[in-house]
Amino acid sequence: MRWDIAGSFAAYAVPAALLAVAFVIKLPLLRRAWQDPILRATALLLGIGAVVFASLPPANLHHINELSGIPNFAGLWVYSLLTAYCGACLWLIITWREPPSAVRRRRTRLVWMAYTVIIVGLWTTFLLGDHRVERTRDLDTYYADTPWMREFVLLYLVAHLVSALVAAGMLWAWYREIEDTWLRRAVIYLQEAYALGLIFDLAKLAAIGARWTGREWDWLSTYVAPPFAIAEAGLVAVGFITGQAGPWAAEHRRLVRTHRRLKPLWQTMLTVTAPSAPATGRVSGAALRLELRRAAINDGLLKLAPHLSPHRRERTRQAAGSVGYPDSVARGIAAAVDILVAADALHAPADHDRSLPGEHPGSASVPDSELESVAHALRFHAAAVERFRRQAVATEGLTSHA
Repeated sequence: MRWDIAGSFAAYAVPAALLAVAFVIKLPLLRRAWQDPILRATALLLGIGAVVFASLPPANLHHINELSGIPNFAGLWVYSLLTAYCGACLWLIITWREPPSAVRRRRTRLVWMAYTVIIVGLWTTFLLGDHRVERTRDLDTYYADTPWMREFVLLYLVAHLVSALVAAGMLWAWYREIEDTWLRRAVIYLQEAYALGLIFDLAKLAAIGARWTGREWDWLSTYVAPPFAIAEAGLVAVGFITGQAGPWAAEHRRLVRTHRRLKPLWQTMLTVTAPSAPATGRVSGAALRLELRRAAINDGLLKLAPHLSPHRRERTRQAAGSVGYPDSVARGIAAAVDILVAADALHAPADHDRSLPGEHPGSASVPDSELESVAHALRFHAAAVERFRRQAVATEGLTSHA
């Protein structure tokens, strides 16, 4: 019994659903930025791919034939869409790789002219051929010796083979120039996809060639080739989604992590200033939530500015370093101590609100670049921060309100 994944509805439903979901996700952005050629190419690729794989289950092919009233019209429908899909792949790779220029426009026009001619050739050969016997599983090999239908099948296979070779060549040349991590991952996925596409084409062509020489290798076309096409579609979808959604996802994670890391410092500032209105839900977004958290921290630092002391910070940094803390950690501890002592001073009675002689409170605030290290110190080195805070309070003769 042969492995018959090609006869399974689920085998085609998975890539169809993946491509459809990716297409739907792109729709809102497509409506807002229709002029973006990369976005248009991506949407076309995903949309066509979803329709192709939704059409491929044998039962769906039969329904398409019944609706059209033409035997094997589903083959023309799928192969035309598949050819357009190949053109969309090349269009997207060219648009993605090259900056806007007359050369890029000329290359994309050449791609669409070539694939339009191929689609016209598909319709012409199909209309000229004899395809009265419906074949939903083995159309390619069944009509391998039939005039015009033979050319019909070879036309789409050669178009797919050429697109896979050209795309693989462009991606290989591009891969050596790429520095962006997400883009490199996307190109790797696409290279793997087109390698699988080549196996699909070779299996199909081998089965057709065997028919011409009197041998029967139909199983290569019916059972072996389809799984490679299914895997190719999945990797193409993942590749394009990775290249475009990956950087956004990475930036979103960075914003969320930074927002979370700043929480200890933000909670400390709530003792200094009233909390601002929270930003919650999808509308606010990670960037806005982080911006509001940073704004709350900066508002607190602004209020504490008259009581902050660069001398206090430097003394604490040296003390933390002397007991073995790395300089980066010691700086975070020192800034945290400076902030906590400043908060003590802010809440202290007027006669206790003073610095040591020779100090200049407020002459330096905490730079934004150090806020995360301060929050890190408050969270992971709380005991050391408290110890050095008590030392600073004792040294400066302040009253602790912690």
